[in-house]
Amino acid sequence: MAFALRLLLVIPAFAIAAVSGAASAQPLPAKDTQPYKSLVYNVAFSYPKDDWVAVPATGGNIALLMQKKGEASLALDYTVLRVALAADEIDDTFKEIELEQLTQRAPHARVVSSALSELGGNKVVVIRYGASGLTGDLDVTQYSVVSGASLYRLTCAATRATAARHARACDTVARTLTVGKK
Repeated sequence: MAFALRLLLVIPAFAIAAVSGAASAQPLPAKDTQPYKSLVYNVAFSYPKDDWVAVPATGGNIALLMQKKGEASLALDYTVLRVALAADEIDDTFKEIELEQLTQRAPHARVVSSALSELGGNKVVVIRYGASGLTGDLDVTQYSVVSGASLYRLTCAATRATAARHARACDTVARTLTVGKK
């Protein structure tokens, strides 16, 4: 019984450590990345040259990247908001709305943390959560970035066993993501 209790406490702590470790990953050097740019959606970012491929995206997806072994994926979604938001409106209320939207889109997601942050001069909502996928448990990080009435959501997902290995890819895309700039 004591072992089972320790196991119940250690596994979530390990998952939190793995997810929070992804937050401190350093982006890849520019020489190890390749650019992605969409003039239609007014967005650009860099992603790893090695072991990552762009795959066809449709619907609300602007870009979809897959790690060649299928261990991780990066998706950039686009949504038009009903009203344009100013930078000072990306606040705790907006964060709560994003959390609510996440629970509607992925009702079984287990939120580990959520925070307001800044990337590339934009206020960003960062949500870290666990989810079940086709290949087992996933560690997922969602970055929500607003530019006027455009909402971009970068979602990075990796199998729990490989999340630390793919954290740099996610961090590279997140830190190089530019929206609303021509």
